[in-house]
Amino acid sequence: MEPDALLDLLRRFQLEGVQYILVGGQAVRLNGFVWATEYIDILLPSLIDNGRRVIRALSFLSSSQELEPEWFAVTAEEPENIRVADELLIDLLFAANGQTYESLLAHMRSVMIEDVEIRTLDIEGLLKTKTNYRDKDRLDREVLQRLQAQLQRSAGQDLARDHPSTLRPFDRLRTGQAQPERSFVERTR
Repeated sequence: MEPDALLDLLRRFQLEGVQYILVGGQAVRLNGFVWATEYIDILLPSLIDNGRRVIRALSFLSSSQELEPEWFAVTAEEPENIRVADELLIDLLFAANGQTYESLLAHMRSVMIEDVEIRTLDIEGLLKTKTNYRDKDRLDREVLQRLQAQLQRSAGQDLARDHPSTLRPFDRLRTGQAQPERSFVERTR
């Protein structure tokens, strides 16, 4: 059986001690909504030492050799994000809709899947990372607000715990899906 690519990546992050928060579509999935996405969005603190750990964790990807630890020390005013396009499409973010790793720590929650502690955001935190001007973000906001209403109706119980079947789509992201024609790393604003 093929290992789950996202889970394997986050296991590597755990082994290297990477500080991160899983955001974006994969985090929406962990909060109970089946959402098709090819990207893995990871929010990171702006720290060179954490960058070194990320680079070690990504060493199974050939494009990781292009990464420089200094890229992980960004200014808050103009953070540059890093896209790793290889067997996996990974966006390493230093801000999401103006929110940083530090500003979202109060919304971080952990989900255990197999032997991996996955650090992601609660619904309120995810809503803070979504803009009002991108179509995809508007759709995400709508879904997250519906999930939030469901949670409130169910007396604040955790949907992922109450409905473990909601986690299954997360397990289905396989290595080999959505592979780019060539591997590369790029920095963007």
